[in-house]
Amino acid sequence: MRYRFFLYGQLLKRDIESRYRGSMLGLAWPLLQPLSQLAVFTLIFFEFMQFRWPMTTGQFGQSAWDYAAQVLAGLAAFNFFAELLNRSPSSISSQSNFVTKLRFPLALLPAVNFGSAMLHLFTATLVLTLYQALTLGLSLDMLIRLGCLPVLMAPFVIYGLGLSLILSGLGVYFRDLQQVMPAITSLLMFLSPIFYPASAVPHALRPWFEFNPIGAAAEAMRYALLPSSHFQVDSWLWHGLSSLVFIAFSVLLFRRIRPGFADVL
Repeated sequence: MRYRFFLYGQLLKRDIESRYRGSMLGLAWPLLQPLSQLAVFTLIFFEFMQFRWPMTTGQFGQSAWDYAAQVLAGLAAFNFFAELLNRSPSSISSQSNFVTKLRFPLALLPAVNFGSAMLHLFTATLVLTLYQALTLGLSLDMLIRLGCLPVLMAPFVIYGLGLSLILSGLGVYFRDLQQVMPAITSLLMFLSPIFYPASAVPHALRPWFEFNPIGAAAEAMRYALLPSSHFQVDSWLWHGLSSLVFIAFSVLLFRRIRPGFADVL
């Protein structure tokens, strides 16, 4: 077990370094990429289309900075899942040399994608925490919420790990997944409450939106890091139970289809 943790650390380090090797800014890109997205979306939705975020604390939420903070929380959740959707289908099929090594734990390959996605989630959390500290200060209530963030995000992190396992395994057999996922990711960006709050979804459609883990993760991020959102315990409990069922199914499916990887590749 110890060598697996060591091997995972080496693979994760290699994956991150290979993505940014040769670039002038290096590891600054995990921070700059979501910030550049944020600047563009804030310009389009806040300035051009005049979107405003409904708030409950006085005038908070009426500036571009306030809107950007809400969108960044949503983008953090979305980018986490988007990276898994786009990279997981090729995580094993692109590493056929590992498949031929009978003793190599292939589950580490999708776990590397998961760890890389967690890095982006972590950097966005740091930015939002800094924003909170500079604008409204870190009150005791906000510190408690921030401390609860790992618990609030646990179901969605588990979803992500299960998703990485399933897509990486199926991607060996169905190469079309690599082409389909970018289109699905683009649709999910606008079908998730990233640029708008979950309360803006029409009541008739709201139950369907609540099944979306991206939207629920975005709302959990906003509750923990921003002073304007409400925490829905029933939604969190539902996703918590569902994520446990999902990860169990993912592990069983991965183990079931793993023996055929070598034949396909």
